[in-house]
Amino acid sequence: MSRDSFYPFYGWLLIVGVILFGTYLLWFYGLIHHLVEKDITYLSSIIIFIFAVITLYLGVASWRLSRQIYFSHNLDQDKSNNQNFTAEYLLLLDWQRKQKANEAESLLARLVEKIHRGHSTGWFYSDILMRLGLIGTVIGFVLMLSTVYQLKDNDVQALQQLLGTMGSGMQVALYTTLAGLSTAMLVSIQCQWLDYCADGLVSKIIRLGLKHNTFDENS
Repeated sequence: MSRDSFYPFYGWLLIVGVILFGTYLLWFYGLIHHLVEKDITYLSSIIIFIFAVITLYLGVASWRLSRQIYFSHNLDQDKSNNQNFTAEYLLLLDWQRKQKANEAESLLARLVEKIHRGHSTGWFYSDILMRLGLIGTVIGFVLMLSTVYQLKDNDVQALQQLLGTMGSGMQVALYTTLAGLSTAMLVSIQCQWLDYCADGLVSKIIRLGLKHNTFDENS
């Protein structure tokens, strides 16, 4: 296999490597343990788990995209492959030219949708992570403010307990917000990289379609 064809996957590995290094630093300084321990709702842990699953999903998507780039570099070898989007596009384009059909835009839209389909849902999951963080913010403030109504007198001990409970609610709000925004940003970076690679593949396939006036399936 051509090494250069798999640059989307290599780029994803580089991003994941940076994420793992950052995770190690957070663990080394005890910040991850502190995050899990102080978030009484465990919403931050759920956000991190979802982020890990989405990252693995985008890794599979980057591998599939890399294979499509490889197929585009080796049309003669993989022309009969049903998963070869480049060969499929050129065959349909050749058929349209023979039929003198004017549906190039719909054919191009179909190509773009198929190439971006593998990772396009990553943007949706990025938005979900951000919204989960904001939900945690609301829950934290609810926990913090609900304790205000429990103070019935000026007892110092009750006031200290109230401040401790309010601090716990504030920690939930801040940690879930931090977890949600951070993971959403990291997912967005991965999706942006895959979008860049996918757009490059689409451009290349369009150039191949312009160069090949005919595309003989049996050649």
